Amino acid sequence: MFDVHERRIVEAKLRGDTEDKIAAEKEVNKSTVTKLWALYRETGSYEARPNPSGRKPALSAEQLEQTAQRIDERPDITLRELIEGLGLPVCVSALCRTVNKKLGYRFKKNSARSRTKPD
Repeated sequence: MFDVHERRIVEAKLRGDTEDKIAAEKEVNKSTVTKLWALYRETGSYEARPNPSGRKPALSAEQLEQTAQRIDERPDITLRELIEGLGLPVCVSALCRTVNKKLGYRFKKNSARSRTKPD
């Protein structure tokens, strides 16, 4: 449900009040009035757009699967080799987080420097 304050801002703008006047009367920043008015003109609603639950993943499901398959085939592969070999659009640190969190692999500190996936 929309906020009464937002409705009143849009109604004032519809009456022809200036953004400066509305901002002063409603004690809000002028940019708030501008953005709310733009939203209303674009959508016809006072309500804010739905907030996405987060950033879009950098790697697709197919790229994740290819990455996991490559690690399983060659456990000693480096992150840089994965990026270059699969043409992944991420940096080394982002791939490290993805491999750890999404794929469940952990860097194993041993002489072979292999990556293992928990059972």
